[in-house]
Amino acid sequence: MNYKNSKLLIVLLFGIAMGFLESVVVVYLRQIYYSRGFRTHLVIPSNVIHIEMFREIMTIIMIWAVSSLAGENRSRKIYYFIYLFGIWDIFYYIGLKLILNWPPSILTWDILFLVPTEWFGPVLAPVIVSLTFIAYGLIMIFKKENLDLVQLLTGLGGGILIFTSFVTADANKLNYNWYIFSVGEGLILISMIAKFVKKISNSKQKDENCD
Repeated sequence: MNYKNSKLLIVLLFGIAMGFLESVVVVYLRQIYYSRGFRTHLVIPSNVIHIEMFREIMTIIMIWAVSSLAGENRSRKIYYFIYLFGIWDIFYYIGLKLILNWPPSILTWDILFLVPTEWFGPVLAPVIVSLTFIAYGLIMIFKKENLDLVQLLTGLGGGILIFTSFVTADANKLNYNWYIFSVGEGLILISMIAKFVKKISNSKQKDENCD
């Protein structure tokens, strides 16, 4: 096993462990605050919410710390972060399914995050994002590509739209804007594809210059 594959395996194991650990914490929270059954309405006291927000921020810092150690430069640190974030989130839901047999459906709603405000949405949405992140990170790590401006802007734009779809979702009416989510997801895919289009274009230009 070469050095790059070893790093990917270590990052994978860390993401799996972190995802399962996250699910265990949420099992405890649900036992305490949702003993009659989980629902998206927040019932956690404000002082505990602040602790939970702090825990979520520390989780992101941990993901970034490992990604920074794994990546050789700024671009690859970002790609490892994307890859690890996706693994962590996927295995969080796998953990909940194994321990609580939850969610009963991929369209079941969940409280996704609390920072800087509450994020809500059907479980399917973050799962799609996580799978995209894993594919995105892996492709860019193996292709040894560096981040360029087009990739950065489309990726950020997609992320902002998906974030908007989560924070504007109406958990009481179970109203989620799949249109905004789809456009955001599309921009992230464009961000991933744009690099290869540019690479092909540059290769053709070089061939023409050689002729």
